[in-house]
Amino acid sequence: MNVVRYLFAGLFLAIILSSCATGNSTRSTKYARADKRVKYQPVKRERDYIAEKKDKSEERSESKMVRSDMQLRDEIVLKALNLTGREYSPGGKNPDTGFDCSGFTSYVFRLHGIQLGASSDQQAKQGLPKSKHELTPGDLVFFGNQDRISHVGIVASNKNNDLEIIHSTTSAGVKIDNIARSDYWQSRFLFGRDVISEKKDFQ
Repeated sequence: MNVVRYLFAGLFLAIILSSCATGNSTRSTKYARADKRVKYQPVKRERDYIAEKKDKSEERSESKMVRSDMQLRDEIVLKALNLTGREYSPGGKNPDTGFDCSGFTSYVFRLHGIQLGASSDQQAKQGLPKSKHELTPGDLVFFGNQDRISHVGIVASNKNNDLEIIHSTTSAGVKIDNIARSDYWQSRFLFGRDVISEKKDFQ
């Protein structure tokens, strides 16, 4: 009787041990497979965050500068257009007394924080040179001959070979002209200058 009792006890113990071993093996395999499914993702270092922030900041700054450049050009052209009809006056530098050509351009640009020389010859040495097809609204355009610069105006538009400028003329004061349709201005055209792109403090 004791022998039978010992046999049952041994069999029961063997079953329990076998069950525990199987359970542990199943859990071990389950987590091992789960670990394999997890992909390694490197932790971002502080300098990575700094580099990303710098790149995005530079993109925003560049975009802001482009928008500011275009906005400034539009404002200069609009102000110049608002002065059409003002009388011509030799040496004139303000709307109350009238303008000569360089007095007109220097007045308009001064209102927008850009200082120009007093004469067309001095203004022709400022900014960046541009050929006729490169001119954009807000650029300066100069006229004269090989010996001297005699006139300056502000580009209002330059599309499809139609170059329109705003300038103060001796015959009609401040007006807008399409120089592509004027033999007089066409024959005297010299070059253009960009005094806006040099301005760095677009804020």
